[in-house]
Amino acid sequence: MPEMRKVVRTAQTTRLAATIISSPAEILELTPFVHSLVKEPGMLGPRFFLASVLPQYWKPRVVVVSRGPRTVGLLYCKERVVAGIATGIVFGDDTLGAMIAARPGEADSVLHCAVETLLKHVVALRFRVGSDRLALMESALTDACIYSRRAEHHAHLELSGNYDEFLTNLGPCTRHNLRRYRRRSEAAGNEFSPDLELSGFCTAARGLFPNGSFATSNRELERALDMISAMPMPSRLLVGLRRANGEWISLAGGWYDGERAILNMQLNDRRMGRDSLSLVLRSYLIEMLVKRGFREIIFWAGTSAPLNSYIAQREEFVAYVDAQSHSWRLVRMACAILAKLAPFSLGDWLMWVAPTCRSGRLKTI
Repeated sequence: MPEMRKVVRTAQTTRLAATIISSPAEILELTPFVHSLVKEPGMLGPRFFLASVLPQYWKPRVVVVSRGPRTVGLLYCKERVVAGIATGIVFGDDTLGAMIAARPGEADSVLHCAVETLLKHVVALRFRVGSDRLALMESALTDACIYSRRAEHHAHLELSGNYDEFLTNLGPCTRHNLRRYRRRSEAAGNEFSPDLELSGFCTAARGLFPNGSFATSNRELERALDMISAMPMPSRLLVGLRRANGEWISLAGGWYDGERAILNMQLNDRRMGRDSLSLVLRSYLIEMLVKRGFREIIFWAGTSAPLNSYIAQREEFVAYVDAQSHSWRLVRMACAILAKLAPFSLGDWLMWVAPTCRSGRLKTI
């Protein structure tokens, strides 16, 4: 697909214009604008956005919305590529408030203008959004087909005023295991290390990765480390568990955002599966966060048992927005048919491309 640089002007009453850029160098040039909105951009920073995009599967797209010569907002998204070829399917994630960079009073108009602009250049948009953003898109967009379904991506765990109170709110089995495995770890001489230095953490993570449980790929590891590195130093969350001889056996990393902590990676030595290292490290981590006054920990892309039984539910949706193109309708129909016959992983991806209305609602406006 050719580079998308065309400027599209919306209704004259709004006097907004939008430009789509993809060059990392141009995207980084937007940093001063984001700093004009917030002193510490965190996840809204262009560097963080670029770090979150795996170039093997996605191409960055940033919609720059302007009023005359003045930039008023940005919408961060990415386009799916297959074998290096752009598909025309664009994805954005607003579940942690990192999709739109704009002043509060202008965020809705920035979203509206950006989405209308994208639909002039691509065939489909896929957004993870809250109910307010979904309602805005459903009421404002024209010449588009909108489908939505409930979806939970990140796992939100609310924290109490102190660690003992947090344990009391858990089930008896989970509470027992947290205490039991932590005592066993301490008896073995393992030591919890908070506030690790970034370069040492990255070296330790790469060393632990070959024996790490739940490790997906080296690309995913490097992506997680790049995202952490993109955060300013005081915001980084880097903790670990090591043996008495200094060998790292469990590591967890992420960042702080206001009163919440976001954990986007954890590696545990799979050779020590009976020691529940994940639970031990999270026990120390949660106690540390509670003492520091944090009220929530977010596990990036979800968490496993037993803590997944205690996550707080969020009203979040995946919004599917499709251009009214005859050729794209044919592609959707083909994908829907193939999804019923394909293996699970491919079928799941095809359903993401061309959803049916069996598990959500379809609305044409």
